[in-house]
Amino acid sequence: MIVFSLLLSVQCLLAPVQTPVAFPYVEPPCEYCAGRRTIDFAQSVGQSVVAPIGGRITFAGTVVDQGYVTIDPSPGTGYGPEVLITVGGLVIDANIASNIVSGRNVQVGERIGVSHGLVRLSMRSIREGQSARYIDPTAFLGRRRPRARLVPHSGVGARRAQIGLTCSASFGR
Repeated sequence: MIVFSLLLSVQCLLAPVQTPVAFPYVEPPCEYCAGRRTIDFAQSVGQSVVAPIGGRITFAGTVVDQGYVTIDPSPGTGYGPEVLITVGGLVIDANIASNIVSGRNVQVGERIGVSHGLVRLSMRSIREGQSARYIDPTAFLGRRRPRARLVPHSGVGARRAQIGLTCSASFGR
């Protein structure tokens, strides 16, 4: 029997804040074992936090004194209907609270709150009849990479290379 695996490319995630990862994802040894199912960014309190991907907000609210926003990515992003992306460690301030509600679409890079301290990013795959499976979002984070450009020897007409987001992630189906 021959089994074909289809790898689907996905849209890279935009980091919700512009600081490096402070605490990486740690895969738990079993489904209910301890582990770090998020990547955490150290961010000073009150800084803007943005949506890492465009899609429909499925949850926006407070859990144990911190705000969380869960996004079901838009169909064109390559994630499929079973993947949810959550940003936590937020304060959803009064200026945008009326816009950050369940059912509303959000654009990648749109402000979804301000930081409460550590900002958390997680991904879950939820399939009918199965437990939710957490996915390490690190490989899905976009990294800014300049595109290669040939420059004439004279230097005349040289333009700066465009910067694009690249990520190493794909989903096997």
